[in-house]
Amino acid sequence: MANIAGEVQENSEVLNLRVSPTLVAVEPGPERLGSRNPTIFFLFVDLSLVLVSAYLATYSRWWLATANGNSLSEISNGRHLSFAVLYAGLVILSCLAYHVYSTNELRAARQEHLALLKAVGTATLLVAAFIYLSGIKTISRVVVAETVVFSTIAMTGWRFWRWKRVLDGLDCRNVLIVGAGAVERDLERHFSQNPWLGFAVKGYLDRREDSTRAHYPERRSHRNDLRMLGSVRDLARVARSNFVDELFITTPENRELVKRLIFDARCSGIDARVIPDLYDGLGSKAPIEYLGHVPIMSFCHQSVPTVGLLIKRCIDMIVAIIALIVLLPILLVTALVVKFSSPGPILYRSTRVGKKGRDFICYKFRTMVANAEQLRDSLHHLNEREDILFKITNDPRITPIGRFLRKYSIDELPQFLNVLRGDMSLVGPRPPVPSEYRQYALEHLRRLDVVPGITGLWQVAARTDPSFHSYIALDLQYVDNWTVWLDCKILVRTIAVVFAGTG
Repeated sequence: MANIAGEVQENSEVLNLRVSPTLVAVEPGPERLGSRNPTIFFLFVDLSLVLVSAYLATYSRWWLATANGNSLSEISNGRHLSFAVLYAGLVILSCLAYHVYSTNELRAARQEHLALLKAVGTATLLVAAFIYLSGIKTISRVVVAETVVFSTIAMTGWRFWRWKRVLDGLDCRNVLIVGAGAVERDLERHFSQNPWLGFAVKGYLDRREDSTRAHYPERRSHRNDLRMLGSVRDLARVARSNFVDELFITTPENRELVKRLIFDARCSGIDARVIPDLYDGLGSKAPIEYLGHVPIMSFCHQSVPTVGLLIKRCIDMIVAIIALIVLLPILLVTALVVKFSSPGPILYRSTRVGKKGRDFICYKFRTMVANAEQLRDSLHHLNEREDILFKITNDPRITPIGRFLRKYSIDELPQFLNVLRGDMSLVGPRPPVPSEYRQYALEHLRRLDVVPGITGLWQVAARTDPSFHSYIALDLQYVDNWTVWLDCKILVRTIAVVFAGTG
């Protein structure tokens, strides 16, 4: 075992291996003839079957019309050829979309058949929609229907023929498994219960390399009465004598042994697969994903309401655009009033903390004197809110026109610009200022899992409640129970709050 790295290094050029001090990585070579589920071969067969089916459907329609003395010259024109090519291409693209040709997924026959039917159905709907929308009248609907039926029967038929050959043992791949523990027995049991996968377990190799166990001719393991054919040192001999096509390695924790087995498998001309550590069963159904060329096992995955969030974003953009157009006169008048009522800028640009702690600039009409931030520390004794919140009902910094703007929430109308930019939503938790955010406890941060909003559950349910606990509790209630319908209800209640003048 100590000489493994040296042996691998000496033979790296011959075997096309990439060698590093810590890992022996096998470069993917060209797919060998006869390898499992070759995608290009399956794709070519399906494409040929669809084109032949289209030809037979066209020819049968032409022959039937000729036999009945009818003239169907349109059957022979190029439109039917174009239809056949279009339909064949859509079938292949749909099969790729439904992973019918996937080489990374060992599926049962029923699952593969279902995926094929979905692909054919999708292609049929697409081509039917194309014919209907294009208004083409010269393509026979009978030919279309017969092509769909013929191609479906042909593609499923040849798959059943292939599965039958597998069940009869003609196209099976002989498998050798390293170890004979619970994981290995479960793997063998899965192969035996799903024979259409095409794997026939020939036996097992003992993980131990004890020289006293170097020969195990036809030896039966006391575990599940399975054939123990030798130790890992006997891989080359066992693979040759049992015509093994594939090696399954179930000891990923022993990296040196895994590298040695992969190297020996390549030397013996057989494929090798490594079953990852399942962490006492936690990863038994975990999907394998790829980041570039790096495989990743996902154990925990929180579902995201993608459709609902897309609807929410569409509503935000539509309402924001309409509001900015309809309210443009009010925005212009308010801007002029703010400009001439007190010195200072028209808009108040405040740094706020948005989703996942990201800072953004929040826009509002200025309602306070220009140096309001500098005066805040001197007014802390007038704060009417609890803990880290700060609000004064009769804040001396507010200008006369600013008090009116706040009463009816007119000062917040520029925030529709933030909605268009995606920094805010119509409905969501109030975006905190950085000084407030820095004082949050760990459990408070969950309110920033969503996009902040112009209005929210707290604004319509407890706007005058001074309790910081109620403020956080209502925001977390919104985060935990969010739906598009909840947003709609909050928007309706916001309209009532605005006209009531409780801002």
